[in-house]
Amino acid sequence: MSVEAWTSELESKGSVDFPPRRGRLMVRLAGFGLLMLLSVWTNVDHLRTDGVSGALGVLRLTALAAFVYGTGLTAWQLATNRPVVTVNAEGITRGRSLSWSRITSIDEPAGWPLARAVQVHPADRRTRPISISQDNVDDLDALTPWLRSLHEQHLAD
Repeated sequence: MSVEAWTSELESKGSVDFPPRRGRLMVRLAGFGLLMLLSVWTNVDHLRTDGVSGALGVLRLTALAAFVYGTGLTAWQLATNRPVVTVNAEGITRGRSLSWSRITSIDEPAGWPLARAVQVHPADRRTRPISISQDNVDDLDALTPWLRSLHEQHLAD
């Protein structure tokens, strides 16, 4: 979607929802699933030959745990279609809400290619920022100025 489509949807529906991009999650699920299966295979092979001992054994088990977590999290996101990012007149929601008046800044997209995110910083430093990733919005470079303009509009009201 484009900025014009987001603005039109916000004006007509009162909110814009950015659900998880299922195609991106399917690719991640396939990748984590493959890594998990390979990790299980190497751990079983290692167990059969000489047991799990030493730093390499611990690293293999740690990698397996990380791959199981990544596979499980991605499967959960696909099954529940969450988290959804919502932008409306009240503010920005991604699991929890930040009202426009409680937002201090919206960062430029940052991170590695294919793992970039926009951070929305709350006024209360004890509250964690809301992170909007490419899992929900493909064009973060267009999203950032759009969110900033909405933020300015709501602060001026």
